Amino acid sequence: DWDGRRADWDRRRTDRDGRRTDRIDRRMVGERAKGFRSTSDSAIHPFSDVEETARRPDAGKVGGDVEDVVMKLALFGYGRMGKVVEEIAEERGHEVTLRVDARTAGADESITPESLAGARTAVDFSVADAVLPHVRRAAELELNIVIGTTGWERDRFEVEAVVRESGIGLLHAPNFSIGMLLFTRIVESAARLLNPVEDYDLHLWEAHHRHKVDHPGGTAVHLAELLVREMGRKDGWSTDLPEGATVDPRILQVAVSRVGEVPGVHGVGFEGPDDRIELQHRARNRRGFARGAVIAAEWLEGRSGLHTMNDLLDDLTGTSQ
Repeated sequence: DWDGRRADWDRRRTDRDGRRTDRIDRRMVGERAKGFRSTSDSAIHPFSDVEETARRPDAGKVGGDVEDVVMKLALFGYGRMGKVVEEIAEERGHEVTLRVDARTAGADESITPESLAGARTAVDFSVADAVLPHVRRAAELELNIVIGTTGWERDRFEVEAVVRESGIGLLHAPNFSIGMLLFTRIVESAARLLNPVEDYDLHLWEAHHRHKVDHPGGTAVHLAELLVREMGRKDGWSTDLPEGATVDPRILQVAVSRVGEVPGVHGVGFEGPDDRIELQHRARNRRGFARGAVIAAEWLEGRSGLHTMNDLLDDLTGTSQ
């Protein structure tokens, strides 16, 4: 019953907002009594509504200054990425209270208030078919969720509707690497700069490990769509080559490889008559993706609504796109 579920979400959102206001007030009184800076200074201290705070062991390090808060996290999907996320989370002083095996991801019965044990944010590296059930369950349990799973775009409309109606926070990204996020902005700027220079054509390529099931991957799709949007000379993109014919110059060519244990390589080439400009991001391992996902969970604490890594980067750098 959708109407009944919505009414229940509205009631719980009102209760949650009341509890959130109470704990903000308690924390402000406590911090001022200790001589701490005001939590109203959101430009410096963006998570003013976090209930429990503690210094993280890596505070002040690169990627360690998002927020000095210890969190309890749930992992939806405990495959290779889930295990690395746990490793990074523990290094940053957080506690993982629930691990949902990737093979049983989407089984709501395993995600309960008791099994969460106080976790308020989940990190999802599961499978595409499990994302919508996980988001629905997170909404029922007032649990924020960070989604690193790809291939669930067909459920995007319903996922977004659930988030808006329930008032939880959701941050999704095809790639959580901070370096990749910066690389994407560099590519965007380069495309704008070179768009009027018609002597330079461009192409995109990506390579990943042979276990990756989507091809092209979500990051390559995002980059391809960005390049088509910024380059007025391209009408679309394709991974296919026409049989027995030349390629259409208005179609961006995207090359995909799946080989070995490659963590991830993405490149953009601008080919001129006399030279070539090449931009490339090469992941060394999965830790960069996991670190970004944990940073995203820290940033999402106390927030509601739909977010992407661009929102996080804008907040950290004081910039906007």
